[in-house]
Amino acid sequence: MAKPRRTGLAAAVGLAALSLAQPSRADWTFAPNASLRETWTDNVMLAAEGQERSQFITELSPGFVLQNQGPRIDFRASYNKHFYKYADENLRGPNGQNANSGQQNLQADLKAKLISEMLFLDSTASITEQGVSAFGPNVGGTPANPFAPGISSEIKTWRVSPYLLHRFGSQANAELRYARDRVSSDRSDFGTSTSDQVTLNLASGSAYRQIGWNLYYTRQNLDDSIAQSSSSQNMLGTLNYLYSPQLTLTVTGGYDKYDYQSLGGVTKGKNWSVGGSWRPSGRTSVQLNVGKRYFGDSYFLSANHRTRTSVWSLTYSDAVTTTRSQFQLPSAVNTFALLDQLFQAQIPDAAARRQAVEAYIIAAGLPPSLANSINYLSNRYMLQKQLQATAAFNSARGTLVLALVSSRRNGLSLLDVDAGLLGGSTNTLNDNTRQSGATATFNWRLSPRTGLNLTGTVNRSESLTQDRSDNNRSIRLSLTRQFARKVNGNLEVRRVKGVTAVAGRDYTENAISASVSKQF
Repeated sequence: MAKPRRTGLAAAVGLAALSLAQPSRADWTFAPNASLRETWTDNVMLAAEGQERSQFITELSPGFVLQNQGPRIDFRASYNKHFYKYADENLRGPNGQNANSGQQNLQADLKAKLISEMLFLDSTASITEQGVSAFGPNVGGTPANPFAPGISSEIKTWRVSPYLLHRFGSQANAELRYARDRVSSDRSDFGTSTSDQVTLNLASGSAYRQIGWNLYYTRQNLDDSIAQSSSSQNMLGTLNYLYSPQLTLTVTGGYDKYDYQSLGGVTKGKNWSVGGSWRPSGRTSVQLNVGKRYFGDSYFLSANHRTRTSVWSLTYSDAVTTTRSQFQLPSAVNTFALLDQLFQAQIPDAAARRQAVEAYIIAAGLPPSLANSINYLSNRYMLQKQLQATAAFNSARGTLVLALVSSRRNGLSLLDVDAGLLGGSTNTLNDNTRQSGATATFNWRLSPRTGLNLTGTVNRSESLTQDRSDNNRSIRLSLTRQFARKVNGNLEVRRVKGVTAVAGRDYTENAISASVSKQF
């Protein structure tokens, strides 16, 4: 395993260096930042009634944003390290665990043109906190309590994907892409996995006006430190018919093949679908496909509508997937993307709008994602069916963001590869789950420099194997103040009620915090 990992990292460094060596008219910008937060909580370890421990916690969070937007390079990296210092240095949890000493977050994205009109590079890297179980407190986005141990795991990912583009005149366009990625965590019972993937996409060119076509093939080889090595192949052919300028009809057909240790069911078969896309205006679009795959009926829906003061979105999809692929391609609702659409009417310029959205997210204290799909750790293949709905409204003084998510996951590969994650009688808790969540965030601008934010979240997790269901709820009220152009303050109170993941004990937490942040 060591040699392939070194080869992948060497390729990542070499391709990134090649992209950075290209001439670029844009300047690199480095913006450090830091925040200091003081929190008092009456239940720092999320213990059951009668075992609560109150605590003062001082949190120091240095970080930076590094970016470059130019004709050949589009790069952005944001990083923050959180250090926690407790008033009681001997603080222990109900089972004798130490409180978390800190955590870190990284999100880096690079898009580069290595050879004009021919060779390109996409690359990403991330460090995030993810829930160990489908049950327990929500740790995605901005967690209510990051101090309690055992409910989350640090996930590190990177992905390097060079690709070639070629045009066959006006007849066809081709893309050949290679991707290598890696996912690891700070838990030995969640496998470190490395993937190699090759994708070929051939689509009709501009010569085909009313009838278009597309041929797609991908193969992935997955090497896992816990689960047996596996592979997958997907082939798909698509035929499009332009019925009218607003309506396009679509027919697809193909074949799926998965090679993993299954529970005895079918892991390969033909697929087909029929559907189309409807675009009555530049602000409204609907895409719907209905078909069948080897695991049963399959559906896809994507509907979007935008007005001058609102954005609406509804999506549904089903797919055979893994936890690691969910970490590489997050399915949560991206806060930046949603607000970028919402502000499009007021700020047409993309660069100016990006700066405005980033400033708004900081001022309002919004998390990077909304209504997180509540991913959890698993080394298995699973069938996921997920529905997401979002709506955002903007007025002269206020912004309201609503997000809903509902997902169903059924384990497909052998259960024993997850034996160490939960253990004991709870080892089937994540086997077949139904999860749903809702988030509502309201920001009211009291003045150009002062805002009031109210956020409520509700999450429900159900185990269809063990007949268990848990509810987790939180409400947060905060007052934000911009003291200077790059200095912001925040005062927040919160109340959280929920159930811990494995022990299944009810807990309640009340907390108040004050912070000041500075961008340099």
